[in-house]
Amino acid sequence: MLSKYSFPQRLIAPGYRPQSEDKTPEADAADFDLLRQLTNAQRWQMGAKLTRWAKTVSLRGMRKANETTFSERFARSILGDKWLPCLTPTSDPSMWIQDPSAIAKLLHAILTELEISYYITGGVAAIVYGEPRTTRDLDVVIELDRNKILPLVEKLQHDEFYCPPGAVDEILTGRGKTLSVTHMTQILNADIVVNGHSEFDRAKMARRRWEALDEAGIERFWLASPEDVILAKLLWRKQSGSQKQWNDILGILKVQLEALDYEYLARWAKRLEIQRDFDRALIEAGI
Repeated sequence: MLSKYSFPQRLIAPGYRPQSEDKTPEADAADFDLLRQLTNAQRWQMGAKLTRWAKTVSLRGMRKANETTFSERFARSILGDKWLPCLTPTSDPSMWIQDPSAIAKLLHAILTELEISYYITGGVAAIVYGEPRTTRDLDVVIELDRNKILPLVEKLQHDEFYCPPGAVDEILTGRGKTLSVTHMTQILNADIVVNGHSEFDRAKMARRRWEALDEAGIERFWLASPEDVILAKLLWRKQSGSQKQWNDILGILKVQLEALDYEYLARWAKRLEIQRDFDRALIEAGI
């Protein structure tokens, strides 16, 4: 009989790639056997703890480096010069250690009140469906006509969000689709993306899932489906070559395994012209 800390001997498929170079395929597969036994909420809580820990360590290092100018250094290095006109050195840096679920709560309430459909994607979705890691911002896709962005901006500003005027103008004129917002007291960031009009864009919104990010099932949000997160990250990696995107893709595949709709994945991978990378991902995930 296997002990609590033993794992069954398993055959590692040829081409299987661990998430890091210093880990053997067998050790990596064992880690994902454990992750697969967790709920989506449990994986998210692991990622949230990592994010809060990383931010706490960062703040301690900055404070230790120069206590007298800490607040100003925090504003510049963490938030960037573009936020200084509205986020002054008097902002409480300790608020920054929260994880992205804090801003998700604020945005969910606003979008629900305005009856705007949305889903969370990016790093948060990758953690929920795959491997826990740190993530800084929240990525949200909304279903909204560009010419109706102003009521949303007014509500966001009323609820203490800073909305860059230039980004608002770009959305209104069709030159952009992303509104990067920051909560002025909680120092939380989110990228709000206006959904496109392609068939794939519509499919992602239609297939979103109502997921819990806490073990009690109280904090629930709309998330992109795991299949759509994989496809979106394959598209992004095609443009950027990002290793982080690739690790997220493999992480979701390794955790979800038979729970994924492979017919849907294969169909869209072909239509989006990312089939070669999708096939490679399947091999490296041991599928």
